[in-house]
Amino acid sequence: MCSKSKLGELAPVGSAAAGAVLAEAVSAAWVKSHAQNYYLVDVTEGGEGDTLEATLEGQASVPRIPLGELIRDIDQLKLEGHDSSKTLVTLCKTGVRGRIAAEELVKEGYKAAYVTRGLLEWNAPAATKAGLVVTMSGMEKEKISVALSACANSQKTTQTVLVVMASAVQLFRKTDDVLMDGKWKEGVNPEEYLEGCWAGEPFQQSIALWNAFSKSGGVTLLCTTCVKNKGCEGNTRDGTTLMNLPDLLRMIHESKCLSIA
Repeated sequence: MCSKSKLGELAPVGSAAAGAVLAEAVSAAWVKSHAQNYYLVDVTEGGEGDTLEATLEGQASVPRIPLGELIRDIDQLKLEGHDSSKTLVTLCKTGVRGRIAAEELVKEGYKAAYVTRGLLEWNAPAATKAGLVVTMSGMEKEKISVALSACANSQKTTQTVLVVMASAVQLFRKTDDVLMDGKWKEGVNPEEYLEGCWAGEPFQQSIALWNAFSKSGGVTLLCTTCVKNKGCEGNTRDGTTLMNLPDLLRMIHESKCLSIA
């Protein structure tokens, strides 16, 4: 498995200091999957380099208001298209200033939150701070059903990350060339894909569980080395992201972990 993370050294995210005004920390994946509830505000300074790769559906543009300017002019903020039903979500480069900005907005009576690791997390799901990490490495149908069921249910209450390693990465290959009009291409083993790998009742089908998990903001990370080893490069399905060993070790260190072989 790869020994270096493309994200560099990320310190674990801790809790706020005692007595601080708490603003909610939310994951980028959660905000993206619940876009109708949020309004993004970029509090980075000009020239920092990192930018949003995409805005939220329903929000035409993201205002950039550097932290100092936001604090200075907070009593006269003008946010085009924002209404009070939406929570303001602040993003900075790594989350620190975003948190400060969100706390200042809360003090002024706004509903506000911040993306835990800011633009870094927004653009790279491997930086997500999870409440629960579920690891899956084998191809046994019952264990796959258990892992995906755990993910789908956990994501309802806490940010969950599914980490897929070893032979299990094959399940997340695209099916464009092997499944057409509901029929599998001759010679293909359906049980090696999410659509065909199912333990049967009373479990829901694996593809349905994973789709529900992803739609609700769940993050799926695939081991980069395992993907290469299984010949899946360039053929992993949308909704998955490659990760490296330090990413997994960091998440285990700062989160609860459920390992399903």
